Amino acid sequence: MAGPNYIDVGLANSPPRLRGKYGRRWVGTAMLLLNSVAQGLTHALRAPWLKSPPGGAYDALPLLGSETSLPRYPTESYVQHRDRVERAWQDWPFAGTFGPLIAQLAAAGYPGVEVIFDDNAPGPHGQPAPYWSQFWLFFPIGSHPVTGAGQRWGSFLWGDGTLWGPSGITYLELFTIRSIVRKWKPGDWVCRGLQFELTRPTWGSFNWGDGTVWGGVVSVGA
Repeated sequence: MAGPNYIDVGLANSPPRLRGKYGRRWVGTAMLLLNSVAQGLTHALRAPWLKSPPGGAYDALPLLGSETSLPRYPTESYVQHRDRVERAWQDWPFAGTFGPLIAQLAAAGYPGVEVIFDDNAPGPHGQPAPYWSQFWLFFPIGSHPVTGAGQRWGSFLWGDGTLWGPSGITYLELFTIRSIVRKWKPGDWVCRGLQFELTRPTWGSFNWGDGTVWGGVVSVGA
């Protein structure tokens, strides 16, 4: 155990009459109780420390996540969830703004996300522009697992298990992103979609007609 061993301390400070065969056994047994108490206090102190290694906060993290209303989502690692919970007191005072939303996405494994506004776009139900309370989230290259636009019509059979949508990202990953967005976005704003950047070619790096999309972005409705 870390810290002093009270058995050694007790024996070293015992009077002569307790240093014999039976005296040493009595002192050792009494000090063993102090060792157990000290070890329990150490564990209790370190249990909620988020930066402690697994075995400390590892057991307390689900409880701390529940207390701070930051549950662990299906695709999150222990470290990603820990990092989001650690930000609780930085982010909750500003909940409902875009800063904490971006920070929580970064901690969950999606860094560099940008908020895109388009006042001239129609509203989510076709309301005429300008419709100011809507936004899109742009995920730059390297911040997401999306690899393509997904299956096209005719390339799969209905019921074969193929999901209609972008390839490279799973339903659970989208669920994690959407859950964070719903929790942290401004309450009177609508997230219209998620935009995943696929290509960022430069002049001369492709040939016309080779299928490369200039600034290709895959969009998913939120």
